[in-house]
Amino acid sequence: MGADAHYLFEIEDAVGVVTLNRPDKLNAVTWDLAQDLVELLRDLRRRDEISVIVLTGAGRGFCSGGDAEWLGGKSERGMPGLSEVSLERYQRKTPAGPVAELTRMIVEVDKPVIAALAGPVMGAGLAFALACDRRIADDTTRMSAAMVRLGFAPDCGITYFLPRVTSLSTALMMVETGRILEADECLRHGLVDELVPRGEALPTAMAYDRELATGPSVAVDLARRFIHKSLTSTLDEMLDYEAVAATMSAHTADAREGTRAFLEKRKPEFQGR
Repeated sequence: MGADAHYLFEIEDAVGVVTLNRPDKLNAVTWDLAQDLVELLRDLRRRDEISVIVLTGAGRGFCSGGDAEWLGGKSERGMPGLSEVSLERYQRKTPAGPVAELTRMIVEVDKPVIAALAGPVMGAGLAFALACDRRIADDTTRMSAAMVRLGFAPDCGITYFLPRVTSLSTALMMVETGRILEADECLRHGLVDELVPRGEALPTAMAYDRELATGPSVAVDLARRFIHKSLTSTLDEMLDYEAVAATMSAHTADAREGTRAFLEKRKPEFQGR
């Protein structure tokens, strides 16, 4: 369980389930919640008993974005331009602080992260969902790059992920208008990968994660790492990176098991080693 229970964490079959737990606020993210989740993901990167992660929200929504009290400059944590509270040096350089850092850590946890979505997926919540490897949503899901609706420019990595996940024109429409897209629109625009009946997003995500958890996790994690690397690399660079990854994974017990299983015409039993 997380600090003050504003997030929950449990392990099921090598799957780490991270749940934003502010259901009365539609899981709006605060500075402290984001900071705790960043530290959790740093820890999960090192924990070999966890192969895959699910990110979800308690109650009726995934994450409605930044906490309204904080964004409005009414909390003890300062908001640049909107409150008189003195800002620490870290926040002066990075106004969103750990909220933006959380997007980075979803990628840098170096393990697959699957989002199980329902209800509002807006603002920072949209950024977190887009940073995940896969998004499984139920039919209550609504997405918006909501910052512009409050007069803010987009942040938390939305401008990086949106044009990579959906089309350029859709990305521009979303950040320029803050329009709320319903679940079927999200699927049509590629913002979600699977659309399931109400209440089924988490069970579907868990089934997918359990499948991943039985795989050769070193090879899976390297593959994930280099897909992200490819977004800012040339073909020649990726061929070199792949050669390194192939060499690294060839030295694992799973590579030996996979090869033996193929020759023996049986299903491999991977151990994540």
